Amino acid sequence: MAAGAELSEAREIRRADILRAARKPFRISSVRSDDKIFAVEETALLDLPFASLTVFTRGKAGADRKFLVVPPLAGAFPALMRDLVVALLRHADKVAVADWLDPRFVPLDAGRFGFSENVLSLVEMIRACGRDAHVVAVCQAASPALAATALLAADEPDAVPRSLTLIGGPIDPAANPSGVAQALGARSLDWIRDNLIEPAPPGYPGSGRRVYARERQFRSFLTYLERHLLRQGELFWKLLFDDGEAPLRFPFWTLISTLMDLTEEFVLEDVQAVFHERALARGALIVGGRRVDPRAIVSTSVLAIEGGADDLAPPGQTRAALDLVGHAAAERRRHVLIENCGHFSLFHGHICRQKIVPAIVSLADSAKRPLSKRRR
Repeated sequence: MAAGAELSEAREIRRADILRAARKPFRISSVRSDDKIFAVEETALLDLPFASLTVFTRGKAGADRKFLVVPPLAGAFPALMRDLVVALLRHADKVAVADWLDPRFVPLDAGRFGFSENVLSLVEMIRACGRDAHVVAVCQAASPALAATALLAADEPDAVPRSLTLIGGPIDPAANPSGVAQALGARSLDWIRDNLIEPAPPGYPGSGRRVYARERQFRSFLTYLERHLLRQGELFWKLLFDDGEAPLRFPFWTLISTLMDLTEEFVLEDVQAVFHERALARGALIVGGRRVDPRAIVSTSVLAIEGGADDLAPPGQTRAALDLVGHAAAERRRHVLIENCGHFSLFHGHICRQKIVPAIVSLADSAKRPLSKRRR
């Protein structure tokens, strides 16, 4: 074997090892739909330094729909979206997932990963999925997904997704400030850097990379959980009565409490862009050296879904996206408010299956219809 081939094989083995350690598997081998069980095949469509584009293909679907689910970079692994992915597979041929990797397993020579890299990674993923894809972004991922769609709309209009669904995300935190948004807005970047960021521990490929470590995140999560338990909030009931797809095999507690590191640059840039500057809402977001203009989005149908009892991104924060995108076609913009729905029920449990997914599928089907000449 030539030296070059040996080196290439060694790199592939190394990358395979990283992927096994840096992500949590969804373990979706089949899905039940209409009292029938369909096999599901998992493949990797795209391999990026800090993410893998994981694709689930349902056999004999015949649904002619293709979704890209974008999980938030908010601490939990993308597998937290398992319920949403399974529910969408009942209506789709393919469901791709932006499978973010734990940066403590990503070698230092992979470079940086900040807010811009988050957005540009999504540009590549949307492009790889093809223009017939329907993007579904959850929580923190809403702003990067909107920005990625805007960049494609401006530069590559033939590559834009047919629809974009934004679920419980802080497009404009000032529209209805939550306690979390107020706390992040009040903390300086220096405070966050000095109190939350530390080097990844030794013994990992990314050792030395400065991160918001999963152990420190877990302590913050316990404080948030305590508030829910004391007031018998959403997490109290979801932990008491797990309404997930497979609560015995994939308990909600395990999904929500298994955390990954976040890079320093991403945490600081995300807080600055979203909570300090409201850059996207103000038309001031810069990605890759250029300004992002959501008004370029004119041919993609946009849906904002909010939970009436969401204490992380309350009603109004996600709906703000509808006022930012191009107004060429009013019928392409929709808003759905689910009363008595907390943040986590937007992507997990019976509310997700019975109300959220039908709204996403309805938008996807209506997005197939071309605009009338009057609206074009």
